[in-house]
Amino acid sequence: MQPAVFRMRIQPGMEDVYRQRHEAVWPEVEAALRRVGFSRYSIFAAGTELVAYFEAVDPPATLARLAEEPVMQRWWAWMAPVMGDEPADAHDYVRVYHLDDPREE
Repeated sequence: MQPAVFRMRIQPGMEDVYRQRHEAVWPEVEAALRRVGFSRYSIFAAGTELVAYFEAVDPPATLARLAEEPVMQRWWAWMAPVMGDEPADAHDYVRVYHLDDPREE
């Protein structure tokens, strides 16, 4: 599995709405994420800034497959009023350090 990180933004004042919607994420969304190859997906928030982390065999191809999922298109349309513009460098992260979990060795 390869790691992938990207950033997103929430519209100012919509932080609580974003959290509430993700506390009740649609089961079909989670099924689609798994179906296209997402593993260990997390989103971290600091104010309106979001950082997402996931693992996949081929992260760019996995994201492309996800974009083709009808349920994801509906989810993203529902989330659009909550989301800010994606930062220009949203996908430009390169891992420079990693510490393995000794329990997984």
